[in-house]
Amino acid sequence: MTQNQLPMFKRKTFAANLHRQSIDPVAPTGESSVMNTLPAYLAFLESSNYSPSTTEKYFTDVKKLSLFLREKKIGEITEHDLQQWIGGLLSPQGEKLDRRTINRKVSAIINYFSWLRSLEAITDDPTTSISNQRIRSPLPDYLYESECKMLYEVASKDPRTYLLVLLLLETGIKSKELFSIKLADIDTSDPYRPELWIKHKGKEVKKDRKVALPQNFIQVYQQYREQYTIEDLLFPYTDRFVQMLFVELKKEAKVEKELTPKTLRHTHVVRAYRRGEDKEKIFDRIGLAPDSRQEADEVYTKLAGRGI
Repeated sequence: MTQNQLPMFKRKTFAANLHRQSIDPVAPTGESSVMNTLPAYLAFLESSNYSPSTTEKYFTDVKKLSLFLREKKIGEITEHDLQQWIGGLLSPQGEKLDRRTINRKVSAIINYFSWLRSLEAITDDPTTSISNQRIRSPLPDYLYESECKMLYEVASKDPRTYLLVLLLLETGIKSKELFSIKLADIDTSDPYRPELWIKHKGKEVKKDRKVALPQNFIQVYQQYREQYTIEDLLFPYTDRFVQMLFVELKKEAKVEKELTPKTLRHTHVVRAYRRGEDKEKIFDRIGLAPDSRQEADEVYTKLAGRGI
């Protein structure tokens, strides 16, 4: 395989494809084609704080751009070239992608050319004038303080439900992380400052973190263990089972909004914003990927702000 060629057939597992690249990364220059720079760009993505999903998508997007530009030197690529590529993605005769996907692809090429500029492989960034108007999802639901109070009041009838609400609302962890918590991950040695280790496997280990728990956690935790048989996993239940608990909780607490673990995660962040906590510490606590923080900050700033 020559240096300017990459496998064009599809693989079932992208991660495996990434690590099987047989081309050694070569520092890009203005004479390189986009295809030539792909191994080095992949190495940059994998060594940065991008999530595996973002790494995969950005690499794939830039690879598709390389097929469009073919052997054109990166030092000669213009804004017009990129606009033509974007236009082809939007065209009914092209890929006919939705605007959200287009936004991501534009973000990928902006990231790519910013990387080239940082290496001084190019002197002018052709993406400087490209507008990347992101489509925003509707603002998510979160609970008001009165609703949080009612939720705790209703959940207090059962230590299992109460513990679920307490952990999700006070730590902002994801339901996926909730189901992976083991008893060994809970540190109650200091009764005034209990802590929880959130642990992951594989590439997700960079999201491992220690989260402080509220002081009343210990009492609820002990009641829960006394009433239910728990040996290894803190919550040895299915996602469906927890969903049903939330359906009943929503009904009894008379919460009109959507009530899910994600709702409590949003509520946790909004409350932290309103307390004036450092944004980076909040995002570290909930394990939010660095590449998602700017957009998340915009959303939570709106949710936590005063009415206009």
